[in-house]
Amino acid sequence: MIISTRGGLYGPGSPFEPRDHQEKYMKDVFTFIGMTDVDVVRAEGVSMGEEPKAKALAGAKEQIAAL
Repeated sequence: MIISTRGGLYGPGSPFEPRDHQEKYMKDVFTFIGMTDVDVVRAEGVSMGEEPKAKALAGAKEQIAAL
């Protein structure tokens, strides 16, 4: 499992998705050592103010609970 936080928005569907080097790199490392079933839990936009931060953290907690 990859748990990541980011100040900006780089996840799927965001305009900056092509600039996401964090999750892709980590998935490539895990795949290289034989771990191919990797879940990603992310909290994005945590530096964009208190409301987006709270929403991001709540969303990450929901993702964890769903796993």
